[in-house]
Amino acid sequence: MNTTQLLLVASALATQSFSTAAHAQDPAFGAVIYADHCVVCHGQTGSGDGIVGELFAKRPADLRLLSKGNDGLFPTERVIDAIYGRAKIPGHGDSRMPVWGDHFISEALHGPAIDPADAAMITQGRVLSVVSYLQGLQVE
Repeated sequence: MNTTQLLLVASALATQSFSTAAHAQDPAFGAVIYADHCVVCHGQTGSGDGIVGELFAKRPADLRLLSKGNDGLFPTERVIDAIYGRAKIPGHGDSRMPVWGDHFISEALHGPAIDPADAAMITQGRVLSVVSYLQGLQVE
């Protein structure tokens, strides 16, 4: 199964589990998650100029240039790994970007009678929504 097929399956499963009308790869839902969790470091436009990010020794990445820095192809797997916390992303000093995968799973588990497997699918949907939103921010 290739990456695109895997993302589609995960999206379909997450959509079935998610209690809101948003779809797992809905860029509008990704924009909401981005505004709630990413703007303070990466800024409104994704350029890395968020108010907290300016305090870091190394500025947050300009998320609009992910494709440009990858031969014009959006690095889907790398972005997913970064959001989940599987990839080491230098923040400031010796720390890393927050592990949003753990945060999203924790949030999902606080729902009424949510099974851990369902929480994992909800988390996948949230991550994929952010990835879809970030794909739309890319500049040439």
